[in-house]
Amino acid sequence: MQRDAAYLSELIHLIYSAALHPEQWNNVMTGIAASFGSTQGLLLTPYVGPQHGGLVFPAGLTEANLQLWATRYIDKNVWAIGMKERGLWRDGHVYTGDDMVSREVFLASPIYREFFSPQGIGQVCAGIVFEGAIDLPATALSVFRSVSDQAFDQEDVRWMKLLIPHVSRSMGIMMRLNTARVQNAALLASFDRLNFGVALLNDEMRVLHLNQPAKNVLAREDGLSLNARHQLEGCTSKAGNEMQNISRWLEQVRNTPLSEQPHFLQGAVVKREKLHAGSERRLKGRSKKYYDLQCVPLPKTDTWFAQQQDARYVVFITDPQAVKLPCNERLCELYGMTSAQAKVTREFMHGATYKMVAENLRISEETVRTHIKEVYRKTRVNRQADLVHLILSISQSGV
Repeated sequence: MQRDAAYLSELIHLIYSAALHPEQWNNVMTGIAASFGSTQGLLLTPYVGPQHGGLVFPAGLTEANLQLWATRYIDKNVWAIGMKERGLWRDGHVYTGDDMVSREVFLASPIYREFFSPQGIGQVCAGIVFEGAIDLPATALSVFRSVSDQAFDQEDVRWMKLLIPHVSRSMGIMMRLNTARVQNAALLASFDRLNFGVALLNDEMRVLHLNQPAKNVLAREDGLSLNARHQLEGCTSKAGNEMQNISRWLEQVRNTPLSEQPHFLQGAVVKREKLHAGSERRLKGRSKKYYDLQCVPLPKTDTWFAQQQDARYVVFITDPQAVKLPCNERLCELYGMTSAQAKVTREFMHGATYKMVAENLRISEETVRTHIKEVYRKTRVNRQADLVHLILSISQSGV
């Protein structure tokens, strides 16, 4: 088991490299598991299986067992269920198995007896990479030990907490850029097909490239702009309502050591001051008139540096109101909803009440309640707020 500064630095660089080279995540997981004295680990989206576009990056687990989990046990994982029931899904938090469900319940569960036990898995230390945000589905990093191994302790929890922010930033790059599809000869052109803004910056935080959605944002002149040095400008709020310029925030990101970078979602918020034509009516009555920005250092890969003139950072620009919800067919595919249940779900995503849904779909309120009760069962949530949160996590960002 290695946990010195040199090993942490090596592991962090490997984590960031995997952002643009997803095939390296298995090596990352092997290295992370080894730092816990284990050979088994898993980075995955526990509520979305790979057959539906979910992510699974294993260490020490066979493909046959992963397929078995995805097709038979994904909805029976008592650890994941227990975390959701206890409200433990929080960005950056770390838990052991006993935090999720009692030892007695776990050992008596079918998934332990039939799936975990034959693989020598009886304990877990898990970090929440994403609790679920727009286009960032719930994602967890887990390391396993057998029942007879030493229990995970607070030192293990502390070590996992050191790793999670970096995994979140690397996964954020990969998920936002959909690396497996956009990494090709026409890399910059492929950015224009994204729904949100992407800005590539050099080491001086000067903009090297803006995709078309980012250019559209700057053209609105409603909060973000470029200064004479070709740097992003705009005001972002800090704790205590203190304001600072985006360029200064970006300098702070640049000057923060890689090992101390915060969670991916701890970015900047830019207030939209002057709405472009057509936006005022669309946003009227809504409170979230701002842009979300995240800035992440890019790994030093030959392909990126050759194509992007020494691009060192990527900035993502999104509008919380510009969300593309999954279509009815996607909801049916992911959660086994009927078409009617999917329609009801999408109505709730627009903030409708039971009465409004009934009027919009021309059905009774009792029918709406029956549908939503089944939706809760199929999505394994029990509150409207949790349902909205879940569906947003499989939606697409935009500006």
